[in-house]
Amino acid sequence: MTVKSLRDEDKLPIKQVINAINKAMDDVLRVVDAMDLGRTEVKTDGVYRTFNNGETVKISSGNFSKKRVEKKKIKLF
Repeated sequence: MTVKSLRDEDKLPIKQVINAINKAMDDVLRVVDAMDLGRTEVKTDGVYRTFNNGETVKISSGNFSKKRVEKKKIKLF
């Protein structure tokens, strides 16, 4: 799954692209967990980081209410 030019970008099968992204994300999460950097979670009252031992730290306060996305078009590259 190699793109040699921008014209070839649209010829990629979407399932292969999604699988490649998911595999890369799994690798990133494995490294984050191994280094105990914590997973970031956005809640309505702020941003929190949860570590492997279960400890939760509030990183940022604010109003992070859910918003609707009007356009559902996603550009991958």
